[in-house]
Amino acid sequence: MFRTLLAAGLLLATPALAQAPVPGKTYTIGFSQIVDHPALNATRQGFLDGLKEAGFVEGKNLRFEHQSAQGDVGNARNIAEKFLADGVDLLAPCTTPNTQATIRVARGSKTPVVFGCVTNPVQAGVLTALDKPTGTNVTGLYGTQPVAELLDLVQEILPKAKAIGTVFNGGETNSTTVNAVARAEAEKRGLRWVEVQVTSSAEVKTAVESLAGRVDALLTPQDNTVASAYDAVVKATRDARLPLFSLDTTTVPRGALAAYGADQYKSGVAWAKLVAVPVLLGQDPASFVPVPYRSFDLFLNAATAAADGIALPEAVVKRARTITDK
Repeated sequence: MFRTLLAAGLLLATPALAQAPVPGKTYTIGFSQIVDHPALNATRQGFLDGLKEAGFVEGKNLRFEHQSAQGDVGNARNIAEKFLADGVDLLAPCTTPNTQATIRVARGSKTPVVFGCVTNPVQAGVLTALDKPTGTNVTGLYGTQPVAELLDLVQEILPKAKAIGTVFNGGETNSTTVNAVARAEAEKRGLRWVEVQVTSSAEVKTAVESLAGRVDALLTPQDNTVASAYDAVVKATRDARLPLFSLDTTTVPRGALAAYGADQYKSGVAWAKLVAVPVLLGQDPASFVPVPYRSFDLFLNAATAAADGIALPEAVVKRARTITDK
């Protein structure tokens, strides 16, 4: 049986929720993420709330084990091994590195792997195709980032911009994928794309500072390394009066000028309700087509715009879901 969900104009075919949790049974989920930062933490909270809406409640019939790999892929593998040894009912890795590590550990087991926070699961080797079941114990929810739309926004706010800079960790598959798309989109618009790669959060501030005077704006992807040092990104861009745009909406309250991207909390809710819950209730992940998620919001920071001396176009302000003034 199937039902449909209308999300951002797309009809997503998803398994019907035809049952409820078994009375008296406690379900255990092993949830891992590569680092702790606001975007991933919002996703985790949304995931928990989505489970709760479906009747899986911590302290009642749900044991939710959460671990952060602290930016270390080796730790991600160790976490997955521990969860598997503990006999969890479902493994829920958040981010591509954790998903890759968890799949390797759980390969050949009967424990379902239901991933989230992944941009391009095929390129990352997580899936072989997006439009059919995996035939394995792996399925999940994935989402692309609205790169073209964000570049349109940059040009709408900064019509005289000629060069756009970015900073990302080249070791993160999601980030390299998004960077390639962004470079092509920028060049299509006649913009010069200037990229600086980092390998750790300690390098982020210096990388951003190196772009001052070379570009007209900075665009950051949903990069875990950069997100871990986002306060430094905000400080460096403010010192250089460099407008800061992001594909991560949680960066706007932290000081970014504007962001266009998925609401991380809502994507966590969707991940739980559309994928994790059906699998917990008995659907075989081998027969479950991975679910695409594409629903984006515009966030603006009026205080940052004022500090940067930028007058936000009225049309942009009207489209914003949220306007922060701090």
